[in-house]
Amino acid sequence: MSAFTDQYENQLLNIELAVSGVYDEHPELTDVQVDAAYEELARRYRAEATAFAFKPGKLDGLRAEVHDAVLPITELLVGRPDNILPTKPVSAEEMRQILGRLRSSIKTWQKAGGRQSYLKYISQFLSDSAQDQDD
Repeated sequence: MSAFTDQYENQLLNIELAVSGVYDEHPELTDVQVDAAYEELARRYRAEATAFAFKPGKLDGLRAEVHDAVLPITELLVGRPDNILPTKPVSAEEMRQILGRLRSSIKTWQKAGGRQSYLKYISQFLSDSAQDQDD
């Protein structure tokens, strides 16, 4: 793993768990739809980090469902509403970078082939991780 992935492993995992939940409910979900949701979230945190007003884009269907599943997780990770997590919250800029890393992962897996290659990868990874914890 990269140093970035090591540092933000918990945040990456929590976001991908939320996406995996949507994928479990909607097996027709595609990497492109997840990328659009990540992009919208990254825009939100970039605006916050640079003190600009955020103007939400228009997400529909599964894009909106992924966004709505991930947003509460990202908000918790940045310490809202009241930093109820046992870990130190990340900044808005760090969250933007985390979302950028996830978008990069989508592009990497899409090159490997398929409209759902990233989703299949995270589902397999999360399944393997859960199995490792059970052993």
